[in-house]
Amino acid sequence: MNTATDMLTRYSNYFRTQLAATPALIRTAQPIPYQVYCLRRKFENEAEHDDGLECDGFDDTAVHALIFHCPTSEAIGTARLIPFIDMDVLQPIRQLLRENGLRARDHVPLATTAEISRFAISNQFRRRRNDNGAPAANARESLAPECRSNLPCLGLIQELVRQSVAQGLTHWAAVMEPKLLRMLAVMGIHFAPVGPLVSHHGLRQPSYGSIAEVLERLRRERPEHWMVVTDAGSLMPETQAQRRAA
Repeated sequence: MNTATDMLTRYSNYFRTQLAATPALIRTAQPIPYQVYCLRRKFENEAEHDDGLECDGFDDTAVHALIFHCPTSEAIGTARLIPFIDMDVLQPIRQLLRENGLRARDHVPLATTAEISRFAISNQFRRRRNDNGAPAANARESLAPECRSNLPCLGLIQELVRQSVAQGLTHWAAVMEPKLLRMLAVMGIHFAPVGPLVSHHGLRQPSYGSIAEVLERLRRERPEHWMVVTDAGSLMPETQAQRRAA
C-alpha cells in the first residue's frame, strides 16, 4: 500500500463527514466555532454568545459541514460555505473588500463562488488522548495519532469539495489569518490574495481560489493529501462532470 492510499485508509478508519442539513445538526456544529473563535482565539466576543453557540444571519442560507470521530461518534469539526447567491446581500468577505476599496467580482465569478467560514476543529479533540476519548496518565506518549495529524482538516475540506461540486461552485473565497494560509500552503492547499492584509479582528488576508486549480496543485504537491480531499479522485470536478454526462 503506497503512502497516499494508506493516508486515505487511515482517514476512513477514524473519520466521517456529513452535510449538516437539519436544524439539529446545525446546532451540533455551532458550539465548535464558539470554542475556537470565542474561547481560544478571542476572535468573537464571548459575551455576545452566552448560549455557547456561534451563529449569525448567514446560517440559514449557508451549507454546513460536520466531521465526526468514528471511535467516539463525536462531532469534532465544522465549516460552512456561504454562496454568493443573493447579490443584494453582502457576504462577510464582500463587505470587507468593499470597505477597503476592492470588489470580489474582479477576482471571482460571483454566481459560482462561496465564502468558506467557521472552519474549526474542536479544542477538546485536539487534547484527546486515546481512541475511546478518555485521558491517559502520560499525555505525551498516549496522544492519539489522529489527534495530532492533519486528517480532520483534510476531511473537512473533503466535505467542502463534495458540497461545492453539488452546488455547482467553481471558486472559494475566505478571510484568513496569515498563519492559517501558511499552514494550508504546507499541506499543499493554496489561495491567492485579494489586495493587502486588512484589519478585521486582527490582521487578515482576503483570499480566493479556483477549486479545480486548488485541487490540481494539491495533486502535484501532496498526492497523499489529495487522496483524502478528493476521496481518491472521485470528487474532482471533471470526474463529477463525466458521471453526470454518462
